[in-house]
Amino acid sequence: MTEDTASASQVNPDTAYSYDVLTKDIKALADRYPEAITYQSIGTSPYGREIWAVKIGSGEKNILVNGSHHAREWLTSTLNMKMVEEYAKAYSNNTTINGFQVRPLLDDVAIWFVPMVNPDGVTLQQQGLGAFPSSMHDNLRAMNDGSSDFTRWKANAKGEDLNRQYPADWENIKHSSGKPYYKDFKGYYPMQAVESQHLASFTYETGPRSTIAYHSAGQIIYWYFNQDGNQYDRDKKVVENIGLITGYKPVSPEPNPSGGGYTDWFVDEFKRTGLTIEIGAYPGERHLPTSAFEQIWNKNKIVPLRMAENAR
Repeated sequence: MTEDTASASQVNPDTAYSYDVLTKDIKALADRYPEAITYQSIGTSPYGREIWAVKIGSGEKNILVNGSHHAREWLTSTLNMKMVEEYAKAYSNNTTINGFQVRPLLDDVAIWFVPMVNPDGVTLQQQGLGAFPSSMHDNLRAMNDGSSDFTRWKANAKGEDLNRQYPADWENIKHSSGKPYYKDFKGYYPMQAVESQHLASFTYETGPRSTIAYHSAGQIIYWYFNQDGNQYDRDKKVVENIGLITGYKPVSPEPNPSGGGYTDWFVDEFKRTGLTIEIGAYPGERHLPTSAFEQIWNKNKIVPLRMAENAR
């Protein structure tokens, strides 16, 4: 491999980041940085797409970062994968990122990424009906109010909102559509969606010290889910620090926060820090433009490294 080849970027943030591109990039980066990267499938989606997990480093402790619970929020997958690439490069070359000594840090606390929790939904949002069997088309259109334009699609391809599927006060979620729909359907029972099942199982398996779920719109950070005492004080300190790094505003605690989200469940189940980071200005019911990526990257590139450092 020439130096030019080794230094050329694999992850292209200027394109719609698809499941097929994600899969190709994971395999290419694992080949390029074998001592830094391991990867595995944590399960398959309802329509046969792998849900990939990528690990950087060898630490026994770990944190877990994920993206694209929601279909139209696939720029979070680009962000996850750019982190994978840059962290693996720094790990392999034993270089620093903004002062973080990446290799010794990640040999102490590894970082797991699940960059695309919802590969079916992302594929539908980006490619439309043609990516799915014709036998499904009528049902998909029905869940989309009769439209063949899936730009606004948020759910998985079964019309389940994956980030309303976790068993954290699921019964009291407000504003569910009540039936499979392009957004907000919490399911008929928690953990109905196989994608959420796979991520929850993987979380139990890996036992992360903290977790970050990347979402797309609002430039805010959710962190509170009924913590009190020392747990509250610890998490408030962490989110204030991440708020300073990103410029995003931590959401003030409110009584009876709406549950069902991945980090709601993580905070409740593990009593550890879970952040839901909304990376962009709200673009309406659609994906963020790729032109927003550079600013988003600059705000977020060290966030998982800081979280790993906190877990040491």
